[in-house]
Amino acid sequence: MSMWNILRPTILAVALLGTAGLHAQEVRTVAGRRFIVHTVQQGQTLYAVARANAVTVEELLSANPGAADGLSIGEELLIPQDAVDRKAMKTAPALSNDGVLRHTVQRKETLFGVSRTYGVDVNALIAANPEATSGLREGMVLVVPVSAAQGQTETAVRPALPERRVDHVVQASETLYGLAKRYSTTVEAIQAANGGLTEGLKVGSTVIVPLPPGVEPPAPEPVVTPVPDRGRTVRIAYLLPFSTAANDSALGRDPQQPQFHAVTRMAASFYAGARMALDSLQAVGLKAEVRVKDSGESPAAWGPLVRSSELAGTDLFIGPFHRGAIEQLSREQPSSHIVCPVPQSNRVILGMANVSKIVPARSDLLRLAGRYAVQRHAKENILLLRPEIAADKEGQEQLQRSINGALAEVQPRLRDTVLVARPGKRDMKDLIAKLDAKRENVIVTSCEDVEFVTTLVSTLKQRHETFAITVIGPESWLRMETVALEDLDKLRFTFAAQGFADPTDPAVRAFEKAYQERYRTDVDEYAYLGYDITRYYVHALMDGRSISAEGLNGLMVKPLYQGFKLMSAGPENGLRNDYGIMLRQQELRLVPAP
Repeated sequence: MSMWNILRPTILAVALLGTAGLHAQEVRTVAGRRFIVHTVQQGQTLYAVARANAVTVEELLSANPGAADGLSIGEELLIPQDAVDRKAMKTAPALSNDGVLRHTVQRKETLFGVSRTYGVDVNALIAANPEATSGLREGMVLVVPVSAAQGQTETAVRPALPERRVDHVVQASETLYGLAKRYSTTVEAIQAANGGLTEGLKVGSTVIVPLPPGVEPPAPEPVVTPVPDRGRTVRIAYLLPFSTAANDSALGRDPQQPQFHAVTRMAASFYAGARMALDSLQAVGLKAEVRVKDSGESPAAWGPLVRSSELAGTDLFIGPFHRGAIEQLSREQPSSHIVCPVPQSNRVILGMANVSKIVPARSDLLRLAGRYAVQRHAKENILLLRPEIAADKEGQEQLQRSINGALAEVQPRLRDTVLVARPGKRDMKDLIAKLDAKRENVIVTSCEDVEFVTTLVSTLKQRHETFAITVIGPESWLRMETVALEDLDKLRFTFAAQGFADPTDPAVRAFEKAYQERYRTDVDEYAYLGYDITRYYVHALMDGRSISAEGLNGLMVKPLYQGFKLMSAGPENGLRNDYGIMLRQQELRLVPAP
């Protein structure tokens, strides 16, 4: 690949690292929130760290999404101080460096009370503290058997592992001795990292192999299937709104606490993912000239850029983000293909046959949700909610058209048109009256009004044991502070999403680990988009395909997050992505809906 032409690499690196330079401090402020920094020691668990700091595991993971797969020794956890239960903090247990959680007995406490506080069986508590059989006394210190905590995920009670490790998929005839020899470690170290491996190795299972200091893991295999080298150098340009001038100004105001422009962070994250995709493609034969330009956020910035003769002859533009910039670029470069990689109205492809729009619009997701409700639940009691909320009227109509259209095509079905309920913001009587005790009640809504959603969830959770209830609504509910994820679990909350990075997918886990090691920050939606879009479109160019609905048909590139199903919007219009996925909230995590 030719030499990278990267605009202001310093600002890119700084935007990605954020406050990485402050890691040595014990207290950190991020986006206005105050955190205590905890460095994970060997044997410590998410559950123990959370209890010792009087926060929940969920709040700890929300502040540290990178810990969702477990803890690593030496990893830093941010403890959100606004989530601390001040009352619980007064009697919070002590957490030792070896991971042991110790509870100091309070006046009048009993073994049963302590076991209930920590969610452990009283017999397990006694086994860990045999001296307690003669009774508790104030000030006594009890060891809490964290591994026996009930109602916790396996990840929450898994001891921290060495940061340097390999996830090894067991092959036929492999032995523990052979693995230890291959990775220059010991059988005992492998067993300790995998809960003892009492049943030995199982073909196809994944075992964690801790790497000793100085031992490098084997190079990862390329994630892209090799394609024929057609001998042509492709020209790719990334036009992204790094907006360096805006950040120069922002950083100058408070150099001790940098606050980067939101669009800058999106662009930097997107390009970081794209860089990793280009590296993987280069490993399988990509020949490319790559230009990276700051398109800014106004016509004054992008106008001269899109008219520049330097961009003439570009095969593929990824970006800009802004609709006005895309429209101008489409006119200036009619023979080049342009990918709009961020949410935009479907109007961005009207009259511009050389533009692709990747992220589905809200209307696209509503259509997907309506079709899913019928295809999955045609014989159940489907209820469309139409409250008198002006901002929700358009979404209600889109859902009703989608559901009724799908009902007309499905046999057998309960009815020909969807049953409509008209609850109020605080009055759910009309909805309650239409619930069916003999069928599953599939409640579909597009509403994002916080007051209405809060009332709806509260009303339904009180009836989920009496009625079978599934709620299909917008993804935004997951971010509402007044709606508990536990309640959405009870209601089998399901929603349409543009994409999904499955945390159990080895490819996703490998990408996240490589990204974190390279950029010292967590993966976000824009990093996934940069990676998936780059791999998909550049792979098509490498394979000699035309960027059209016909040319892209059958292109097999497995995404990490954003799937692709490109459809033509008409002879004079561009391509829209008809891909979407239905997800369900289940056990406080997201899974593909059945």
